[in-house]
Amino acid sequence: MTPVETSREEIEAVCLKALTVHGAAAENARAVASAIAAAEADGNRVCGLYYLPIFCRHLAIGKVAGEAVPEVTTRGVTVTVDARSGFAHPAIAAGTPVLIDLARQTGLAAMAMRNSYNCLALGHHVRPLADAGLIGICVSNAPASVAPPGATRALFGTNPLAFAVPSKEGTPAIVVDQSMSAVTKTEMILRRDRGEAIPIGWAQDGNGQPTTDATTGLEGSLLPAGGRKGANIALLVEILAAALTGSALSTEASAFGNDEGGPPHVGQFLIAIDPGHFAADRFCEAMDDLVASHGAAGVRLPGHSGRKQPVFVDADLWKKAVSLSKSKDGRNPR
Repeated sequence: MTPVETSREEIEAVCLKALTVHGAAAENARAVASAIAAAEADGNRVCGLYYLPIFCRHLAIGKVAGEAVPEVTTRGVTVTVDARSGFAHPAIAAGTPVLIDLARQTGLAAMAMRNSYNCLALGHHVRPLADAGLIGICVSNAPASVAPPGATRALFGTNPLAFAVPSKEGTPAIVVDQSMSAVTKTEMILRRDRGEAIPIGWAQDGNGQPTTDATTGLEGSLLPAGGRKGANIALLVEILAAALTGSALSTEASAFGNDEGGPPHVGQFLIAIDPGHFAADRFCEAMDDLVASHGAAGVRLPGHSGRKQPVFVDADLWKKAVSLSKSKDGRNPR
């Protein structure tokens, strides 16, 4: 089916209506809708509208608490936010201003999120730190779906990591956002649903053997990017995002993609660094040199692509999103 042409603003408006219709408080829905729209506008389909029907179902069954009010506490240079089984986006947004203030005062600050939910693209959460002139780092764990090569069961989630670095005023920040798996679980599901094979290196079966079948890989485990080196980074993410924040380990968290289990209660961990407290002059000079050297080599820095307008989305998914914005579960209102 031909993709539908729309805009970031229209996607955000439809998502906002859909989430509030299904039980999310307006402020919570707004934060999530903005993230979904940004992902679609950036071409990041696996963190965009794909999740809207899932979020609406989870609101209806209580797997995510739509009216949860995040609880923010501070201690020294640390911020702790309890999402209280609600969406990650409003909870992270609630703590970010405090995190920024602390980093500016002391040079370095950290924020721990607990009892959280799917936070979609992590780049969305570090951009505000770069916009404030800070280096931002964010990690999150996720329900177990990944394991080192040869493992017979999933041990950790896709466990993404993102960072953003401020650039000169008027130029885009450097933003890197990637999972620690060779591929996202969402892409595996899409391949399975389309009946397409997957490349070797994406997943393994329940005996730890490589596979090209998406269904078999989903029943076994995804493989980490970079083999065991990637697995080690995923382990670090698990320690920071889950163990350090007091959240559920990936092996304990309920799945993001189905209706089974209660709230997943995963965690996120953010670090904000103010370059002005360190080698401020040299930092700006070094960043200029990095930008110039990448350009001279014909390589575009991550985050410098710019958002595309207009936005094209899958027609069936857009039809579903519009239906969800009009009534619960996408049914036609009587």
